[in-house]
Amino acid sequence: MRFMLLREKFKGSALRSGGGIILSLAGVSLISILLSIIFDAHKPAVYNHSDIPDRRWFRGNTHTHTKPLDYFPSKRIPVIASWYKNAGYDFLVITDHNTHDSKDRNVVCHNEVADPPDFIMLCGLELSNSRHITGLGIDRYIGNEKSLQDGVDQVIEADGVPILNHPMFPPVKATQFIATRGLNHLEVFNGKRPKDTRRSEMLWDSVLSSPGGRLVYAVAADDNHHKKRKTGLGWIMVESPSLTPENIENNIRKGNFYASTGIFLKDFRTNRNEIMIESENGTRVTFIGRWGKVLNSVKGPGAVYKPTGNEHYIRIKITDDDGQAAWTQPFFLN
Repeated sequence: MRFMLLREKFKGSALRSGGGIILSLAGVSLISILLSIIFDAHKPAVYNHSDIPDRRWFRGNTHTHTKPLDYFPSKRIPVIASWYKNAGYDFLVITDHNTHDSKDRNVVCHNEVADPPDFIMLCGLELSNSRHITGLGIDRYIGNEKSLQDGVDQVIEADGVPILNHPMFPPVKATQFIATRGLNHLEVFNGKRPKDTRRSEMLWDSVLSSPGGRLVYAVAADDNHHKKRKTGLGWIMVESPSLTPENIENNIRKGNFYASTGIFLKDFRTNRNEIMIESENGTRVTFIGRWGKVLNSVKGPGAVYKPTGNEHYIRIKITDDDGQAAWTQPFFLN
């Protein structure tokens, strides 16, 4: 397996709009720059769209529940969708537990509350019989999973993206994660359990660093259980040519997104000698390498890092004085 950092650069300006955030690039995309990777059969593929000069970013929540124990949860969905649409989100996934005892628990798609082209719904649920896993973008109801691996397999067979939810409840070890084929996403931030974030980051770094480990993408999500005040705790910003379920799902699957609890990225460049990143509202930039080692930490909204070649991988975390954060996906060096 070979990893490579592209000798490319771009500069973009993030613009807020009702149809997502537009990032104008000089010929290449942020995620394409971050990830130029040759994988084996079990690694996620790279979505290369560097020939499109203007990129758009879409904000979404991947972990949302209706009212617990509601016999007809679909009646609550228009209300929940309105919370997110009014908060400036572009897409939402309803992920009710597959163990809910309700009349319409088998309904995994809720296009009836979508309002394209400005707001879309993705199909999904949360597998809960064994380990809690979001089945994002599935094309059918799934359930009765017997194990973490069985749940992941069912999501993939239903053409979905499996995301390990709240990995510290209960704790999942790096060895178990690595042994689970097809699992390439985890929640680094869960709005219901924010105190677990640091340990979730440690798990993430362990999977990235361990022998036999692999590239894993970090997600931030509300895990909202029908509470308006819990809207907007954590989300992902997905880079996509347009706001359609197919494009959003494909780019989540391929890691073309960053996770955030309040920080927005503005500019990112790489070349042979350095990595530069800038946020709109961060106050500290931290470059992180193998086993979570802090490679450099710089006060301010942006920073430059010059790789030595010994980092194994680099991921970037931007924070502010209020504890909000954004996490880029990791990229590996030769």
